[in-house]
Amino acid sequence: MATEAAGIDRLLLVDDFLQRRRYQLQLADAAADEHTLVCLPTGLGKTTVSLLVTAERLHQAGGKALFLAPTKPLVQQHADFYREALSVPDDEIVVFTGDVKPDDRAALWDDARIVIATPQVVENDLVGNRISLRDVTHLTFDECHRATGDYAYVYIAERYHADAADPLVTGMSASPGGDTEEIETVCENLGLVNVEVMTEEDADVDEYTHDTDVQWEQVTLPDEVLDIRDALNEVITDRLEKLKQLGVTNTTNPDLSQKDLNKMRGQLKQMMDNDQSDGYKGMSTHAEVMKLRRATELVETQSVESVRRYFERQREAARSSGASKASQRMVADPKVREAMRKAESFDGLHPKFSKARILLAETLGINGGERAILFTESRDTAEALVEFLSASFDVRKFVGQGDKEGSDGMSQTQQQETLDEFKNGEFEVLVSTSVAEEGLDVPEVDLVCFYEPSRPRSARSSARAGPADRPRGRWSS
Repeated sequence: MATEAAGIDRLLLVDDFLQRRRYQLQLADAAADEHTLVCLPTGLGKTTVSLLVTAERLHQAGGKALFLAPTKPLVQQHADFYREALSVPDDEIVVFTGDVKPDDRAALWDDARIVIATPQVVENDLVGNRISLRDVTHLTFDECHRATGDYAYVYIAERYHADAADPLVTGMSASPGGDTEEIETVCENLGLVNVEVMTEEDADVDEYTHDTDVQWEQVTLPDEVLDIRDALNEVITDRLEKLKQLGVTNTTNPDLSQKDLNKMRGQLKQMMDNDQSDGYKGMSTHAEVMKLRRATELVETQSVESVRRYFERQREAARSSGASKASQRMVADPKVREAMRKAESFDGLHPKFSKARILLAETLGINGGERAILFTESRDTAEALVEFLSASFDVRKFVGQGDKEGSDGMSQTQQQETLDEFKNGEFEVLVSTSVAEEGLDVPEVDLVCFYEPSRPRSARSSARAGPADRPRGRWSS
C-alpha cells in the first residue's frame, strides 16, 4: 500500500475525504501484509486503519470484508463512517444486528461487499449455516481485547481461519491487555501473528494529540467507612493464612495484587487436577477471598450503598439452592456480619459523592461548561450517583445491556438514544459504566471524571486521548 501523499486518495476511497496521517498509513501497511493486532489510543483513528486495509484488500483480492464491533451503536457508527469514506454503493455496505431477521441477513450477505455486524449475530449465522466466510478477504475485530473465553470473537476467528480461501485478520484495540500474557491470549484466539503499537509519544502521532489537564482529587474516608473495610480485611487475612498453610502463598497481606491471586488460583487448580482434596478446599477459600476483596474495593472506592447492595446479593446467593460454600461461609462469618451491620447503619455521604458534585458545580456553574461525563466501574454506584446528582444537575445514566447487580440494563436502542440526547445538549451530565469508553463517539465535554479505584488499570493506559478528550477538559478521580 502506497504511503505517498496521493495514497490516501486512491483505490476505493472517496477523494480527499480522509486526512493523510503517516502513522495510520504505516499501521495499515503492516496490517495489509499479515494478521495484525493494531494498538492505537482511542480517538486517533483505529477505524481508519482498518478501512485502509479493507480498501486495499477489496481492490487487490476481491471478495468481501467483515467488520465486527461489540455493540449496535458501534456497528452503526462504523457503518456511517465506511459509507462516507468509501466509494462503494451504500447498499453494498450492510449492517447485521439482532434487528435484522436471520433470513434477511442471509439474502443481504450474498450481495454485500462490506458487512458490519455484532459478533453474536455472525456467530448465530455461522452455526445456522446461513452465511459462509469463504469469500471474506478481510475480517476486522474491533475492541478485540474481548476475544477471551467463550466470547463470540473466538469462535468466529476459528471458523474464519478454517473456512476462508484467502484470510486476513486485523484486531483493533486501545487496551488489548494489562500484561504480555493477556495480549498473547488475544493474539492466539484471533490467529494474529504481528503486533503494531503506536502511542501518544510517537513522533508521527504527537501532532494529533494535545495535553489534557489531568488532576487527581484525593479524598479522606470517614472512620465509619474505614471500620467496615478493616473488619473485612481481617477476614481476608484469616483466609489467606489458610491458603498459606496449603503452600500457595507466602503472604497474608489483604492488599496483595490481582496477579498474586491469579497465580494462587493456578496452583490450586493444579492441585485439583492431581486429585488433591486440599486443592478443592483451597479453591473455595480463594473464591471467598475474591468476594471479600470486591466488598472492600466497593466500600473504599465506590460507595457504602454499593457495598450494601453487594452484601444483600451475597446473602440471597447464600440462601439459594446450590449455594457455594464460599458464599455461605462469608455471610456467616461474625466479622463480615459486623461489617454488614455497620454498612446498614451508615447514613453519611461517601466523600467521593461530595467531591463529584463540587467538580461538576465548578465546571458547569462557575466555569460555564456545558457537558460532563462521570465514568464508574459499578452499576450500583452509577445509579446512586444519578439519584444524588439529580438534585443539582440534569443527569442520565449509561450502562450495559445485561441485567446485573440487581439492575436492568439498557437496550442498544436506549444506549444510542441517550448518547444522541447528550450530543444534542438535552442533558448536561452523563454517568456511565465503562461500556461507554469502548470507542463510541462521545461529544466534546468540559470534564471527564473517572470515579475509580486509584490502582492502575490496563484500560486507563489509553485514556489520555479518548473521544471525549478536549483541551478544555479536566479529568479527576
